[in-house]
Amino acid sequence: MPIPKDLLEIMACALCKSELRLEGEELHCANAECGLIYAIKDDIPIMLIDEARRPCPKCSTQRDWNDDELKCGKCGAVFRYVRK
Repeated sequence: MPIPKDLLEIMACALCKSELRLEGEELHCANAECGLIYAIKDDIPIMLIDEARRPCPKCSTQRDWNDDELKCGKCGAVFRYVRK
Protein backbone atom coordinates (compact mmCIF):
# COMPACT_ATOMS: atom_id res chain seq x y z
CA MET A 1 0.00 0.00 0.00
CA PRO A 2 1.57 3.31 -1.02
CA ILE A 3 1.76 6.29 1.30
CA PRO A 4 -1.56 8.17 1.14
CA LYS A 5 -1.30 11.53 -0.63
CA ASP A 6 -2.79 13.43 2.33
CA LEU A 7 -0.13 11.93 4.65
CA LEU A 8 2.67 12.75 2.21
CA GLU A 9 1.47 16.37 2.08
CA ILE A 10 2.04 16.84 5.84
CA MET A 11 5.31 14.89 6.11
CA ALA A 12 8.64 16.75 6.12
CA CYS A 13 12.34 15.95 6.09
CA ALA A 14 13.55 15.06 9.58
CA LEU A 15 16.58 17.34 9.20
CA CYS A 16 15.62 20.47 7.25
CA LYS A 17 11.81 20.25 7.39
CA SER A 18 11.47 20.57 3.60
CA GLU A 19 8.81 18.77 1.56
CA LEU A 20 9.26 15.14 0.60
CA ARG A 21 8.72 13.57 -2.82
CA LEU A 22 7.78 9.95 -3.27
CA GLU A 23 10.10 8.29 -5.79
CA GLY A 24 9.54 4.56 -6.08
CA GLU A 25 10.04 3.02 -2.64
CA GLU A 26 11.83 6.06 -1.19
CA LEU A 27 11.04 9.54 0.07
CA HIS A 28 13.39 12.25 -1.26
CA CYS A 29 13.92 15.60 0.46
CA ALA A 30 13.01 18.43 -1.93
CA ASN A 31 15.87 20.62 -0.62
CA ALA A 32 18.78 19.88 -2.98
CA GLU A 33 21.42 20.91 -0.43
CA CYS A 34 20.02 18.52 2.19
CA GLY A 35 18.87 15.76 -0.18
CA LEU A 36 18.23 13.02 2.37
CA ILE A 37 16.60 9.87 1.05
CA TYR A 38 14.37 7.88 3.40
CA ALA A 39 13.52 4.22 2.81
CA ILE A 40 10.00 2.84 3.05
CA LYS A 41 9.86 -0.65 4.57
CA ASP A 42 6.62 -2.62 4.81
CA ASP A 43 4.73 0.57 3.83
CA ILE A 44 6.26 2.47 6.78
CA PRO A 45 8.57 5.46 6.09
CA ILE A 46 11.81 5.21 8.08
CA MET A 47 12.22 8.88 9.00
CA LEU A 48 15.47 8.61 10.97
CA ILE A 49 18.43 10.69 9.82
CA ASP A 50 20.84 7.96 10.91
CA GLU A 51 19.01 5.45 8.69
CA ALA A 52 18.61 7.77 5.67
CA ARG A 53 20.89 7.80 2.67
CA ARG A 54 22.78 11.10 2.72
CA PRO A 55 24.26 11.62 -0.77
CA CYS A 56 26.44 14.69 -1.27
CA PRO A 57 24.87 17.01 -3.88
CA LYS A 58 28.34 17.76 -5.32
CA CYS A 59 29.96 14.33 -5.57
CA SER A 60 27.23 11.80 -4.53
CA THR A 61 29.38 10.32 -1.74
CA GLN A 62 27.54 9.29 1.44
CA ARG A 63 27.88 12.17 3.92
CA ASP A 64 28.51 11.88 7.66
CA TRP A 65 25.82 13.10 10.05
CA ASN A 66 26.78 14.87 13.28
CA ASP A 67 24.79 17.42 15.34
CA ASP A 68 22.64 19.05 12.64
CA GLU A 69 25.47 18.90 10.09
CA LEU A 70 26.00 16.78 7.02
CA LYS A 71 29.63 16.68 5.92
CA CYS A 72 31.14 15.00 2.89
CA GLY A 73 34.44 13.29 3.60
CA LYS A 74 35.38 13.31 -0.10
CA CYS A 75 34.78 16.90 -1.27
CA GLY A 76 34.30 18.64 2.09
CA ALA A 77 30.83 20.04 1.33
CA VAL A 78 28.89 20.87 4.49
CA PHE A 79 25.17 21.38 5.03
CA ARG A 80 24.10 22.79 8.37
CA TYR A 81 20.48 23.10 9.37
CA VAL A 82 19.88 26.13 11.59
CA ARG A 83 16.62 25.99 13.52
CA LYS A 84 14.64 29.20 13.25
